[in-house]
Amino acid sequence: MQETELDRLIRGTKLLCLDAGNTVIFLDHARLANWVNGRGGHVTPEALVQAEGEAKLLQERGGLLDVAWDGRHFVGAAGWGKMVGTVVHRAGVSAETVGAWLPDLWREHVRLNLWSLVPDGLLSALENARTHGIKVAIVSNSEGMLEELFRALGVLPHIDLLLDSGKVGVEKPDPRIFRMALDAFGVDPDEALHLGDSIATDVLGARAAGIRVALIDPYGHCEGRATDVPRVLGVAQVARALASASG
Repeated sequence: MQETELDRLIRGTKLLCLDAGNTVIFLDHARLANWVNGRGGHVTPEALVQAEGEAKLLQERGGLLDVAWDGRHFVGAAGWGKMVGTVVHRAGVSAETVGAWLPDLWREHVRLNLWSLVPDGLLSALENARTHGIKVAIVSNSEGMLEELFRALGVLPHIDLLLDSGKVGVEKPDPRIFRMALDAFGVDPDEALHLGDSIATDVLGARAAGIRVALIDPYGHCEGRATDVPRVLGVAQVARALASASG
């Protein structure tokens, strides 16, 4: 049987590292649109999808919107505010209004993470891979609340390690957060594969740690950029392939 690009990507993998947002849990654009419109804004989920892609590009260039707001001192809140604020702003809300809304939007995020949609079949695919000896680690830039969220969403029992930057004090693309995952399982960098949606954090960070990486890009946000980085449909596809390859 001819070897596929996916076969080559997963060859020798013992540790599957995963970003959280837009990899395991996805931004609920409809919920965010409803929140904004309930406060007098006028955005659509489709506009937020496009704005999210624009925000990712701005993140790579260090150009995210950075407004003062009450609450940015909380762990992880400053980076969260830049990304979410930029998404809302690029969808059509003024920077001044974004700054006024961010405290309430942060409280909504704490109540239930804006990234809270889990794709169908993802958890069963992870569990199947784990039964075949694959270790699964979450390596995420987050606000220190992922453990509670993953427990509520039913994700926690299907992973082996959770590295939340808000808890461990190191953010991607710093390779040290990836090395924490490698050290936890005693695997070498060439025995790990990382999946994520961000060139700025996932690709650069994994490569700095010597780990193979592939992009998950369901909305085409990274189209035409980082063309040397493999694309995969999602975590479930890779997890199933790993389980199959492991016999």
